[in-house]
Amino acid sequence: MARPHIEIFALQPGSRELDICAAWRYEAFLKDDGYSLADSHAQLTRIATEPEGCEVALVARLETQVAGICMLVRKELDAAHDLSPWLASLYVAPDVRRRGVARTLVKAIEDHARQNAVDRLHLYTVDAEELYLKCGWSTIERFVAHGTPLVLMIRDL
Repeated sequence: MARPHIEIFALQPGSRELDICAAWRYEAFLKDDGYSLADSHAQLTRIATEPEGCEVALVARLETQVAGICMLVRKELDAAHDLSPWLASLYVAPDVRRRGVARTLVKAIEDHARQNAVDRLHLYTVDAEELYLKCGWSTIERFVAHGTPLVLMIRDL
């Protein structure tokens, strides 16, 4: 069976993808922490227009469908660790999961980081530790923040 074509591209300000990705991020990561959909949109717009250093928001398109987003950010929102930079906000639309989109986005973020002289990335995850382990990441700490169990992971590039 042929692997589906996954296109990766940088998020563009004012794009249809920005609206979709802002809604995904809000629902998946931000709404329970007091952020609004407008906050999500503003954060993505800033990274798309004025990234700090190596920051980027990458979007995946599977065939013709917007399929996912992943970001490389200098500072994680409400970080429990003084580390940088971070792989953040990996999200894949439910109807296209298990088709290689997440792994493709993770690899694209890692490649972007390498191209920008980053030698180590960090991330937090609640429930995707197994995915990141398969992508070559290492677990370095388990902790609880705001009542939520989290895993801190790293990837040496």
